[in-house]
Amino acid sequence: MKKLIVLVLAVLAGCAGKYNEDQLAGKWKGVEWKDVTNQKIIDSPVTFSFEEDGRYEATSGMSSEKGRYWISGENLHTREDGKAEKKVKIAKLQNDTLVFRMNRAGTIEEILLVKDK
Repeated sequence: MKKLIVLVLAVLAGCAGKYNEDQLAGKWKGVEWKDVTNQKIIDSPVTFSFEEDGRYEATSGMSSEKGRYWISGENLHTREDGKAEKKVKIAKLQNDTLVFRMNRAGTIEEILLVKDK
């Protein structure tokens, strides 16, 4: 029983810190936005800028937002200035590739972004 508890705690500890804000810092440009549920491409430009001080800026089409961000486990949390918190799953985060997976009113969407040099 003691070994099982240690194993479960080790797995949970490993999952908790999968990504961190240092990996996210920088400017990101969307290269593909998919509606996975309906197998459609969403034709809207998207960019994100994540600052090391925990601030972000995002644009999508004609709209934009600014606020604070943080990562918890596999989730990116954002709180636009004056608005409620939002959460999206980070499906992939490597040196130059970032994939968000989100549920928008029951529709699963994925955004593939690349780091802008």
